[in-house]
Amino acid sequence: MKKVILLICFGNKNIDEQLDKLKKEINEKFCEYDIYTCFTSKFFIKKYGYDIDKILNNLYIEKYEEILCLPLFTIDGIEYNNALFYIDKYKKYFKNIKIANPLLYSNKDFTYICNFIKKQYNENLVYICHGTDDKSNYKYKKLFNMFKNENIFFANLESKPYIEDTVNILKQKNINNVCIKPFLLFDGKHIQKDISYHIKNKLIGNNIDVSLSLKPLLQYDEIIDMFIKHLKK
Repeated sequence: MKKVILLICFGNKNIDEQLDKLKKEINEKFCEYDIYTCFTSKFFIKKYGYDIDKILNNLYIEKYEEILCLPLFTIDGIEYNNALFYIDKYKKYFKNIKIANPLLYSNKDFTYICNFIKKQYNENLVYICHGTDDKSNYKYKKLFNMFKNENIFFANLESKPYIEDTVNILKQKNINNVCIKPFLLFDGKHIQKDISYHIKNKLIGNNIDVSLSLKPLLQYDEIIDMFIKHLKK
């Protein structure tokens, strides 16, 4: 029986390079599976291809029977539900097609990530998350609340708390130096432009010394291990 693991992500121009570490681990743990990649973003699909609909159709044409989908998202938000739409659409074409959970789903996931973040702590940290206006944004809030008694802070790019809200908290606590880290899976515009330039300058403009640690989550062994566990489950 032909089997494939389908990696589903929003989209990225350097996708092969950024997935290299994860793919090596999948090849070792799931050696009987081929690996394909697809995007959910219309912008990236138009620019680079990897259309989720077309790839699922091609897998059917190529007579794959088992599809294990691994969504590379932090939460089960809009993009995750977009992937679910196509998976439901193609259920009748495959003997077995399943989708794993995103990074933050169960209580165990939150505990694991909480411990992971605490291991990164050696100074005042500000993690920058994507955020969403979707109802699933409560998952970010749940994570943030796990650190309310720590000098580990968070800000979202596309929903509250924004960096301005976090700056106010830092001022209230008389914190004048922080390390910024991305709570983002991939290295892209959000890291290279939003964090490295806009957010850094916002903090500096408020007399807060800034250091940057811009390694995306998907380059950490602990995060890859978590996605592998979701895939196995």
